[in-house]
Amino acid sequence: MFRAFFFARSPEQERSRKLIRDVCGMDYLVFCRDRPDTGELLASLLERHWSFMDGYADRLKARGPTLSADGEEHTGSLHIVDLAIPEEVEVFAYREPFYAAGAYADVMIRRWENLLDRSMWDYRTDSDDPMFLVIAHAGAPIAEIADMHRSFAARHLSRTVVYGSMRMPEGGEWAGFAAVLQMPSREDVEKIVADDPVITSSAIAHHEIHRWEMGGRR
Repeated sequence: MFRAFFFARSPEQERSRKLIRDVCGMDYLVFCRDRPDTGELLASLLERHWSFMDGYADRLKARGPTLSADGEEHTGSLHIVDLAIPEEVEVFAYREPFYAAGAYADVMIRRWENLLDRSMWDYRTDSDDPMFLVIAHAGAPIAEIADMHRSFAARHLSRTVVYGSMRMPEGGEWAGFAAVLQMPSREDVEKIVADDPVITSSAIAHHEIHRWEMGGRR
């Protein structure tokens, strides 16, 4: 549903995108929350985590940790990745070393529709401003506000690292959307969220904001 809120595509483009998905698989968003006091465990597993992710290097669209407000502590992780079959989703989410060692309290898996048709590596900026992950969980979608939201979102595209619609893994029901924004402060993100006609409508049941940074080998 959220595809219509942004960039309309021709029937030919849609057929091309479907063919690519059928051949290459489907994008998934995997969001994990840390258990409390797992910093030492995570540090001890970091090389194993990187080695695991190396196997998906050419299929990752975004990767990186969520952080505490001061940016000092690891609180979770976000990965967006192209996976071919449901069994591969299970492997990616549950055989990953952090999860396998019990570092995560929970894991959220959603199908992902990349509304900007790009990865985090395509984002270009000279800014040192922090990045923030916004996850908006679906309530009851309202199609009438599509034009208003398209106009609103366009004002922030230069600060948007990734943006996409989420759907449930089975059945494909719309599940909300997620975005990574680069802004001077969390307060700036909160102002954007407060003005967002979708997030403030019944289309969204609740939302969350996390400090985030681009991940990968250091």
